[in-house]
Formats: sequence, structure tokens, C-alpha cells
Amino acid sequence: MERIGKMNTKPKILLIDDEVDFTELLAANLEESGYEVHQINDPTKALAEARSFHPDICIIDLVMPRMDGGDVVSALKDDFALSKTPVLMLTALVEENPDDPGELQMKGGLPFVSKTSDLEVIINAVKVQLGHR
Repeated sequence: MERIGKMNTKPKILLIDDEVDFTELLAANLEESGYEVHQINDPTKALAEARSFHPDICIIDLVMPRMDGGDVVSALKDDFALSKTPVLMLTALVEENPDDPGELQMKGGLPFVSKTSDLEVIINAVKVQLGHR
């Protein structure tokens, strides 16, 4: 049977962080790892972007101006179409476990990874959250 058209099979990531340089660096590394990435540097626009992009996972900075990451998560979870979208929180407020730098920390039922982690640790955390290993 011949396929008509080719569907994009790359997992889609919405990266929400107010630090432009960080999001550009992380997005480039995620794209090199086979993901389609949209980045938002204004958290007040995150919900609208998520509604139009339909991400497979959202990576959200915890501390941002105008709207913190917890508020963004609440808005996503209150939206019926996005409520089951996995979330990975990034923050400089948690540190890596020196015995297991790739270990995800759970806070308030959400997985957290330190922004100071190696990019490979963050990419592996995304894989874990998406069920890929």
C-alpha cells in the first residue's frame, strides 16, 4: 500500500523560558537530537502557542517575570486539549544529585531538572518523560 504524503514523526517540544540565549541553545541541541522545537520567551503567550503547536511535551522554566512556571502549568492543565501533555520543569533553584546527575527530582508532582545540568541531562530527562530511553 502506497502512503500519500509524509507525516512529521518528530516529537514536538514547546520550550517556555524567559532567557532567550538559554532557549536558543537548548532548542538547537534538542533539534539536533531529533525533536521539533518551538520556543516562547514570554510566558503570557505560552498557552496560545501550546494550543496552536500541540506539543508532545512542554519544558517550562519555574522562575519567569509576569507569569511563573507554576502558573503556566496550571493554565495548561486547565485546558482540556493540553491537560495530559507531559511537563518538565527547569529551574536553577534545584541542584543535581551528585551521586546521580541524571536523576529527575519530583516537586509538587512535577519532574524538575536543574538548568545548570549538562544539556545531555536535560535531553535525557525529555526522553524519560516521553517514554523513550
